[in-house]
Order: sequence, then C-alpha cells, then structure tokens
Amino acid sequence: MQDDTKKTSPMTEKTGTEEIAMPDVDGARILVVEDNPVMGQIIAKLLAAFSVRHDRVSNGLQAIEAAREKDYALILMDILMPKMGGVRATKEIRKLSPHYKEIPIIAVTAKVSERDIDQYLGEGMSGVVKKPINRLNLASVMKEHLGISEQQENAGTDDGEEAFYQGDELDILNWETLNEYRAILKDKFKHFLKDYLVAGPDLLAAVGQAIEANDAEGVQFHAHKFKSTSQVFGAEVVSDLAAKLEIMGKNGDIAGALPIFHELHVAFERAQHALRKKLVLLQNM
Repeated sequence: MQDDTKKTSPMTEKTGTEEIAMPDVDGARILVVEDNPVMGQIIAKLLAAFSVRHDRVSNGLQAIEAAREKDYALILMDILMPKMGGVRATKEIRKLSPHYKEIPIIAVTAKVSERDIDQYLGEGMSGVVKKPINRLNLASVMKEHLGISEQQENAGTDDGEEAFYQGDELDILNWETLNEYRAILKDKFKHFLKDYLVAGPDLLAAVGQAIEANDAEGVQFHAHKFKSTSQVFGAEVVSDLAAKLEIMGKNGDIAGALPIFHELHVAFERAQHALRKKLVLLQNM
C-alpha cells in the first residue's frame, strides 16, 4: 500500500501490500485502488492539487486490508482488477464498520453506460468517474463528496502539433487525454510511451494466442493489461476494444472474440503509428 505521509524527509511505510514514499499534506485521507501503475501515478499527481493524503493499493483484497487499518474519507475504486474486482471489494468494505457504511466509494471505470452505472450504484457505490480520469472529473468528485476544491491547477499542454499528423491519426487518439497526462507525468511520459510501443505488440499477440487456445482467463488477463495501459496514451479505440474482450473473457464466453480481436489489431496499428510520431517529437524537444 502506498502511503503519502512524510515528516521532514521522505520515509516509507511497509504494510501487507506495497511500499512508497509520499509528501506530507494535511487533510482527508483517500484510498486509491488501481492495478495499473502508470494510472496510479497519474491519479497521485492529480490528487496533489488537493489538500488530501492518499494511499494506493492494487486490487480489491488489498483495499479491504487497507480499510481495516485506516478510516478513509473516500475511496477511488477501479472495477476490473486481478484477485478481486471493485464491486465485490466495495461490498466487503461496506461491512467493516459503521464508518464504511457511509463513506463515498467511487467507481473509476471505462464502463459508464446507464446500465453499468445503475449496477455500481445498486451494489453500494456512491458515484462513477469515467476512465481515463482527468483533472476536471476528479475535481467534481472531490467537491461533491468531500467539499474540497483544488489548491492548484495542473495545466495541460497545447503543442500545436496537429499539422504534423494526418486526419486519421488525429481521430485514432484522444489528444486531450494524451497531452494532459503528458503534462502530469512530465519527463516520465516519454519513457512510459516508449515502453508501451515496445510492449504493445507482445500484449496484442498474447490476446490473440489466448483466443486461439480458447483460454478465456488468458483473454481476460491480457486484454485487461492492454486496455489499462492504452487509456494512458489516449488510445481509446484500442482500450474500448480490449475492454470488450476482457469482459468476454471474464464471462467465460470468447466464441465471438476473433472479429473483435481483428478490429483491435487494426486500431492498435493506427494508434501505434501516431504515437511513434509523438515519441519522435518528444525525443527531439
């Protein structure tokens, strides 16, 4: 579990989950439940604009353990995670104490259809934030549920790079998300992007191999990783298609997965081409 407490110098706290060092800030303590480490860093950067402290864990089981140890004022809960997902974790946390029956637990997910939202609320969650999470939707949650406003703004970037890309390349990525996360992650963004471009083809191949082997669990696992990482770089078409495969794998029915995989392959090739251009620009800045 990641704990943002610090005195006069960085310190780490070991629990049964993760170990981190974070700055000391006064205010409410928030638990971030997110299995993707890059997205976890982004949420941490976004939370730095508020007078709060936060811890981060990677799955539902760790979230329950963290909630047993501390009374959090708000929980940001990913939905699809390994070991235990967000809906089940929410149910278990609600049982822990009178405190946890009342606090806001917010679903953070790319699945935000009316039916999905009704399900989350019916299972005991207090609200929903659409992934990829950004400054504006996080600020809305903090204001509505904790009455906390931003202390500083995380400015986005407007690179004026549109002329460098062809029309289809502009359409395949969410450039607002990509540029906002670039501003948040700063120099780390370039390294994360390079890693994504290297790992992406392997993740895609792993999804395809799992489909060929009729391995529903493998499809769910690899599609989940592909989905979560793609969100960070604005590859929303890739992320949405991977999410469909993830759900099929979770439901144990991948009979219709191959056509979606073919769409995913094409979408990733298009996104990869545009992101390679982006990386070249970043490396020459």
